[in-house]
Order: sequence, then C-alpha cells, then structure tokens
Amino acid sequence: MSRGRRLTETDRLSIAKERAQGVAAADLAQRYGVSLKTIYNAVNHALDRQNANGSRPIVIGLRVSRRELAAFDAALARHGITSRTDALRHLVLAADEILEPDHALTEALSARAADISRIGNNINQVARRLNEARLKGQPLSYTAESHGHIREFAGLILDLTDRLQALLLKRRANLALKVTKAWAPLVPDRLRRG
Repeated sequence: MSRGRRLTETDRLSIAKERAQGVAAADLAQRYGVSLKTIYNAVNHALDRQNANGSRPIVIGLRVSRRELAAFDAALARHGITSRTDALRHLVLAADEILEPDHALTEALSARAADISRIGNNINQVARRLNEARLKGQPLSYTAESHGHIREFAGLILDLTDRLQALLLKRRANLALKVTKAWAPLVPDRLRRG
C-alpha cells in the first residue's frame, strides 16, 4: 500500500462520514491506499472543519402528539416565530438557565409542607378523640372551642394553598420570561416593539 497518496477534501469528508458510521479505520486505509494515521488525521480534519464553520452534525429526534405540536406551533405563532428548529435550538442553548432550580420555591414548599403536616396532626388528634368517645359510647366532646380549632385549621390550609399558588404562578412567570429571552433573537422586530 502506498503511503504517499494525498487525499482530496472530498476523500477526507467521505472518510470522516464512513468512520462516523462505524467503518473500521484499517478498512478505509486499505481502500484509500493510505496509512492509519492519515485516516485519523482526515477524521480530525473534518471535525475541525465542522467546528470552525459552526456545523451542527448531531440530530435529536422527538415524537409528539398532534395536540402537543399544535400547542407548540401556537406558542411560536404568538411570538412571531416561524421556525420550529430555530425555536428548539434556542431552548436547548438556554436550557441551563431555564432548568435552573428555584431554591426559593423549594425552601418555601418545604416550609409549607411542615406547616401542613402540623395542621394534619392536629386534625388527626381531634378526630381520634371524637372516635374514641364514640366507640366508648361517651358524649362527643366537640365543643365550640373544638369547632374554632377546626375552622382555624381550615383557614390555615386555605392560606397555605393561596401562598403555594402564588409561588407557583411566580415560578411560571419567571420561566416564561426565560423562554421569551431565549426566543428574543427569533422574534420579528415588528412584534418586539409592539
């Protein structure tokens, strides 16, 4: 096998493509009449060339339902974006920011979970006392004070529910801002100003 043959640019790209498809370097070296080192250099050259010109050689597949696609297209239309590919690419590039954990929300949820647990324990104690009295045939000791405690517990639960909903709405608004920011370069000027 001749070691002096020079590969053309087309040869280099073909070699890189075939190597990416799993063709053995030794087989390519034999077919092109070059050394293994030349094959590896051709692959590296093609990769360097792709990186230099901003090529995107990796394809990501995604299956969605018709309803999911329609909802995505509607979201793009609201932002004036016409390319699904560009929209998805910008979301991928912004993934680190979009998927950043919300530590404040996590802490708030943990605190609220502890509150709900305490309230639940108190309600269980009242229910246990009422059940014990009923099983023993004793008059139920459900007084106005007990009723007041239950109402207080119910009020606390409603308050916690409202607070959680406010936290979740804030989180959703923050995510919407991050997505809007990621898509900003794709939004037509006429919509950006309006």
